[in-house]
Amino acid sequence: MNRGRFTSIASGSAIAALGLSLGLVGFAGAAPSSAAAVTRAGSTAAAPHYVVLNCTDKAQVKPGTIVLACADNGMGLVHMQWTSWTAHLASGYGTLYEKNCTPNCAEGRIIDYPVIVTAWGSAGVTGHPSERRYTELTLTFPGTSRPPVYVLVNGKVVATHPVTQVLPAL
Repeated sequence: MNRGRFTSIASGSAIAALGLSLGLVGFAGAAPSSAAAVTRAGSTAAAPHYVVLNCTDKAQVKPGTIVLACADNGMGLVHMQWTSWTAHLASGYGTLYEKNCTPNCAEGRIIDYPVIVTAWGSAGVTGHPSERRYTELTLTFPGTSRPPVYVLVNGKVVATHPVTQVLPAL
């Protein structure tokens, strides 16, 4: 499946071990104390605006929906509730939907998974010097229902169901 802007890979990190659950979202991040930042020369400049880019590269702040598979809309985040949106990271919770491609992607059905989302990393937005975009998404699945991630083990493709997945930007 073409994952569009983000590509799924399994992560060995155990964010769940931090005791995260849907009721305990809200990462503590050092947010700027004002909307302005001080430059080296001592003048005040506007703090960068943090965004995620949609499939058409349009900047969005705290979007309720993020499509992760732009080619076929077969994977994405919906019903997002953001609990933090800072220069360091954004965190929230919602639902990951993913087409299961069984018996094939055209006939597959959509399956929903509760998810905790952390957006992090930083890169400039082409043509918009006052904007920075998050470059990574970490998805943490608090329940027992988790989407499959396929890995090669001893020459055989095996479905795993990790607690966390990291989706790096392309």
